[in-house]
Amino acid sequence: MSKAQPLKNYRILDLSRIWAGPYCTKLLADMGAEVIKLESLRVYDSHRGPVSPAPGIAAYPDSDPGPEPWNRNGWFNCLHMSKYGITLELTEAKGRQVFEELVSISDAVIENFRQGSLARLGYDYETLRRIRPDLIYASMPAFGNSGPWQNYVAYGIGQEQLSGMAHMTGYANDGPMKSGINHGDPITGSHAAGVLLAALRYRRRTGKGMFVDVSQQESAVALIGGEVLAYQMTGQEPERRGNHSPWFAPHNAYPCAGADRWVTIAVTNNDQWRQLAEVIGRPELADNPQYADNAARLENQRELDRIIGEWAADRDLWDITRQLQERGIPAGPVLRGPDLLENEHYTERGTFNYVDHPQAGPKWYQGFAWRMSATPGQVHWPSPTLGQHNRQIYRELLGLTDGDIDRLEEGGVIGTKPTGSRII
Repeated sequence: MSKAQPLKNYRILDLSRIWAGPYCTKLLADMGAEVIKLESLRVYDSHRGPVSPAPGIAAYPDSDPGPEPWNRNGWFNCLHMSKYGITLELTEAKGRQVFEELVSISDAVIENFRQGSLARLGYDYETLRRIRPDLIYASMPAFGNSGPWQNYVAYGIGQEQLSGMAHMTGYANDGPMKSGINHGDPITGSHAAGVLLAALRYRRRTGKGMFVDVSQQESAVALIGGEVLAYQMTGQEPERRGNHSPWFAPHNAYPCAGADRWVTIAVTNNDQWRQLAEVIGRPELADNPQYADNAARLENQRELDRIIGEWAADRDLWDITRQLQERGIPAGPVLRGPDLLENEHYTERGTFNYVDHPQAGPKWYQGFAWRMSATPGQVHWPSPTLGQHNRQIYRELLGLTDGDIDRLEEGGVIGTKPTGSRII
């Protein structure tokens, strides 16, 4: 028998799409909130992928899009577990009526459209609060809802550049380098989840709703607060240094035996350095003036990287990790996807959940990043197929009859298949 969930009494009407907003509502659904994912049949969530994708795309199980690819995309299916999925056209009069009824029974509405998109449909905050006076409305446009950039469109892929993050990532004497993933999206989602909970707490205390303006760009800027402060105090910009540390050496990721296998090693004091010199069979290096203290090692870290790299090149990363850790030297493997799924620590912790999706089949998905003894998170069902819960939500929450729902389907206001064939 499952335990009570901490957010089980809250209903979130989720109009967000792609990553930042859906990640926010995923965290809320993980804690038991009733999240209703609302999509348009004409412009559904882009993470479902195109209507007619080319074969061979890795986002689909076995790289096979299948007859309904919009229900098989891994990007979408990992972000929407335990959410209800409905479709609705807000450009249709009947759709607008249904939408307003949904707003009236929801605690919060969240969207990450281009700034002002919902307002242009006639649903700004003032309009929505007339429908539900204590509503929490969280808006997450790329650059926020004010300022000279407010009308610009941007995605996570560009946030690292505009936040200053990409200026710091890369290798010495080389240009800026993207980190490899769009950090701004999940960070904004985390920020939005936290502030939305704070808004709900405020409402519980005061009975008042509020408008929450979350800038995806400013969420990314918040990640480099230390570097911004350091520049103000010293006038020096952070240097690109790859995996090196500005404070310790050796400190790097080193290739080892196997294809694209790497181990990280970080020496933070002289004792660790002495231990490392013994492990790699070069004890004389411990007293060599070029490496005897941290300042000298920082000055000569390129030569140290060569020495350690040659030693690690034909050794197993797990053997290196165990050998160094036993000596008190910080070290760890760089894990790949299969390593994560097979790792004994993650297995014992239940980091991944085995979820059987009706069209994508059984797969391992990320679980919960925290453990709450009284109210643990739980995956209740797989991510919804397009419009999967139309009848359940419209019948049980709004009291529509089967005939009412049939007429909405016949009029193209709701449905389970995209309208048209254009690629989204």
